[in-house]
Amino acid sequence: MLMKRYCISLLIAAVAYSTAFAQEQELNKEITVDRDFVPVEQKASKANHLPEAYRPQSDANVGKIGYSDWAVPAEVPTSAVTLSPYGFGTTNNFSANRGYFEFGIGTCLNMMGSAGYRIADLERTKLSIWLQHNSTWVGENKSSNSLYAIDQHWNDNVIGIDFSHRFDKGALSVNAFYHYDNFNYFGRVIDEWPTADSTQSVNEFRIDVGWTGKYHEDEGLNYSFHAMYNYFGFSEDIFDPTQGNSENHLKLTLKGDYGNNEHSRVGLNVDFDFINYNRHHYLGPEMGVDVGHENLGIFGVMPYYSYRSDRMSFLAGVNLDVSFNDGATLRLAPQAEFRFDLLRGLQFYAEVEGGKEANTLSRMFSTNRYISPRLTPVNSYTPIDVTGGFKIGPFAGFNATLFGGWAKVKNAMMPTLSEITPDNVGTSVNTYNRSISDYAVFDMKGWRAGGELAYSFRSLADASVALTYSPQKEDDGYIMGDDRAELVLDVKLMMHPIKDLTVGIGYQYRSDRSVIFRGSSGQWLEQDLQDVNYLMLGANYRLNEIVGFFMEFDNILNKRWDTHYGMGAQPIGFLGGVSLLF
Repeated sequence: MLMKRYCISLLIAAVAYSTAFAQEQELNKEITVDRDFVPVEQKASKANHLPEAYRPQSDANVGKIGYSDWAVPAEVPTSAVTLSPYGFGTTNNFSANRGYFEFGIGTCLNMMGSAGYRIADLERTKLSIWLQHNSTWVGENKSSNSLYAIDQHWNDNVIGIDFSHRFDKGALSVNAFYHYDNFNYFGRVIDEWPTADSTQSVNEFRIDVGWTGKYHEDEGLNYSFHAMYNYFGFSEDIFDPTQGNSENHLKLTLKGDYGNNEHSRVGLNVDFDFINYNRHHYLGPEMGVDVGHENLGIFGVMPYYSYRSDRMSFLAGVNLDVSFNDGATLRLAPQAEFRFDLLRGLQFYAEVEGGKEANTLSRMFSTNRYISPRLTPVNSYTPIDVTGGFKIGPFAGFNATLFGGWAKVKNAMMPTLSEITPDNVGTSVNTYNRSISDYAVFDMKGWRAGGELAYSFRSLADASVALTYSPQKEDDGYIMGDDRAELVLDVKLMMHPIKDLTVGIGYQYRSDRSVIFRGSSGQWLEQDLQDVNYLMLGANYRLNEIVGFFMEFDNILNKRWDTHYGMGAQPIGFLGGVSLLF
């Protein structure tokens, strides 16, 4: 599931490119331009989506009827958490600044750094370059499921460039980045590895070129087009002396809608995904390496009609997906949304969605860097995902959300324990790899329910409590993350006691977590994971318009749990640093 509002949104998993993108968004947020075209997003968030690392400004639900969608919280990050740039919602004014620099260091030699500069800052033309670094070096994050522990390290870097130019009839955008990550499989049991070297490297490159036509809010034609290419590849297979799997992903997207009055619009979203996988298979010292290629594609069309008024809005459409080399040729799924204000401060909403969307190595790695380098993802299909509930408020600063939902997914990818056999490492059978997350395909269905209560006290404090419950079986349940937690509690408190100082407290509890594996008779069984009991405290202070300081205390209760089986989370830690705006 795509996460949009992770309750502890003060934090960020070290998936560098998404964080760096957020930096650029922050740097540019004061610029006033003509309103962009925001057509309805096709298949915005379905149960088959893998949870992704925190994206502070996600456009995944553009055009959707708004409601609180933290209800499928992201899993606890697989890497050390670090403070997001300007992450505590400072009141700093970015309007006079074209550049930023930030660096922080903490326990376990956790380091984060970011920098960016707007080279061109004209009324119509923007050109920015940015980079981001996140790393950890000496954390011995031992798991209770392993007798051994080695220092965890990863070194994640990205550099990107963003360009945009606004013409009279539309806007052109070009965005590109290069991403490099080097890390070790720190959860490994030493005896189960063929060599002492357990490092891995990932290279990723992306370019996205888009054109957005001039926006017409009431009447007229709106349209946009995007072409994206992404390469992602592992450097090695670990167990065999070959390169790991690599992926070439081309995505073309065309969106448009037409309105003949201020209430009604008809629209059409078209997208095409082409994915090429290169798998390197080691055949032995005499036969060498066989490179296997796999090509697949998904062509999606979603026609829809939408209507909005002061008290009501709805959208009705259908997702039609045509695939090649990817299972069933034709798939159909509904796309519908409804919102109605019953009374002032009381709103009912419902949505039904589904369809097919490409799972990619890049997406899975953004959630879990320890996925198997041999993995070839399987694309999932959601026949139906329905959610409904009520929004209440705001009343005197209070607001609440109650919701429930049910979904069915075919070919959902779920993490499993990878069995070690004598053929690859010389150990006995029924020994499970604690370092690499393998994935298996399941047909899943299940329900979830929850609620959120939030309160804002003037401009001094904001607090929220969110609870989600979804029962899980060995091979069934509503997918809420790789750890398949049944109960998730998120608590957040943000305070601004004095000008330019923000203090944040976050707490998350995730219970009944598990990962599955095959038993001796072939049946799927559960391996329990420890409950997550995570408390953090952070602060951000702006000394003046140029210099700021931040600090963060993580896992204050010093609880231990596995982010994934055999891979322990970091213990209590501290990170602090300085930020500059210029």
